[in-house]
Amino acid sequence: MRFPGLLLKLIVLSGGGLMFVKSASAQASTNQFSFNDYLLAPVRIHLLQAKDSPTVQTTLTERDITRILGKMNGIWAQAGLHFYLESIVREEANVPEGAPQPAEAAGGRWLLGLRPTESKAAGLFHIYYVKQMSVNGIYLREAIFVKDTASLREVDGGIDEPIPRVSSHELGHALGLPHRQNTTNLMASGTTGTWLSKEEISRSRETARSFDWIKRASDLMEKANASFSANKKPEAATLYSKLATIPLKAEQVELARKRAAMHADRMGAKDKTAD
Repeated sequence: MRFPGLLLKLIVLSGGGLMFVKSASAQASTNQFSFNDYLLAPVRIHLLQAKDSPTVQTTLTERDITRILGKMNGIWAQAGLHFYLESIVREEANVPEGAPQPAEAAGGRWLLGLRPTESKAAGLFHIYYVKQMSVNGIYLREAIFVKDTASLREVDGGIDEPIPRVSSHELGHALGLPHRQNTTNLMASGTTGTWLSKEEISRSRETARSFDWIKRASDLMEKANASFSANKKPEAATLYSKLATIPLKAEQVELARKRAAMHADRMGAKDKTAD
């Protein structure tokens, strides 16, 4: 399920510079990556529903995801990593009768059973949002689970909202980073810190390059331009949309934003005509 309107919101936010977040004030900035250095990874957002299990059902909306993903990419810009929205799936969770509630269950492996089979897929990161868990978030290799009522201890220079930070922290684990108890660091437990050391940046990028479904921005741009020149506009727009929300002032990003937005506008106009 794709959302042209949501894509436009993301493009507007990135174009306005709202996707950037400050690193912890005590740390030197390390986000010195150019467009050609960026690595792009797809993420599927799952908004789990369960009317009879209020501790499972998230109340996050598509508008919330626009904000959350923007802040996540602001954090990961310091590593030249960008997570583009593959899709948002609002779906019924598998909650067997008598199953433990997330807030009560020990460990986390049982959470994988909540995932509907239809939306599972390889070649991308999956983030599932639920209402309550015994922890703020957990990385389980097959999926990431995040509590939409997460709370964190504020630290100097930290982010202003828990959910993007928790989501980014768990993606750090997915990219091979262990906990690090420097309170202003992204991989610290339970704080609002967001900065990454040079070693963590190097390791996360090395892990990202090991996934064949994480692509270089320059390679995606080359394919998008080739499709556009061949008048394969929908195919080109799909590729441009992956590049359009990179929080970077670069000629390539501006072009991707313009062409992705034009296509989204056309699709929106067609939908209105069909109605």
